[in-house]
Amino acid sequence: WWPMVTPITTITFCAARQYYNWVIYRQPFGATVSILAFGAGKWIAVYSSWMWWSNYPPNFVMPATLIPSALVLDIVLLLTRNWTLTAVIGAWMYAALFYPSNWPIFAYSHTPLVVDGALLS
Repeated sequence: WWPMVTPITTITFCAARQYYNWVIYRQPFGATVSILAFGAGKWIAVYSSWMWWSNYPPNFVMPATLIPSALVLDIVLLLTRNWTLTAVIGAWMYAALFYPSNWPIFAYSHTPLVVDGALLS
């Protein structure tokens, strides 16, 4: 469920931060700042909860990447300067780019391995 739930839950915070930055400062980078803050908090949680406390490898619990999606959302607002087009086009692109932008992170787990003469995939 993470390809559907993560964009839906994170875009609300991105939209709120983007609205504040656009109305007060006319700066279209609210979604990117919000996602960078989420990413820093998630990495702190991964290392403190999984690696330090339970000695579980962090590469098995890596957080998802939302930075390309947030950049596209900010770019749509910058180019259109319209809330309606940003909500329709930018939010759609934000959700559509989420899953493909995480393929390089999980690519190592899709390579076949040979262990004791048996092919594992």
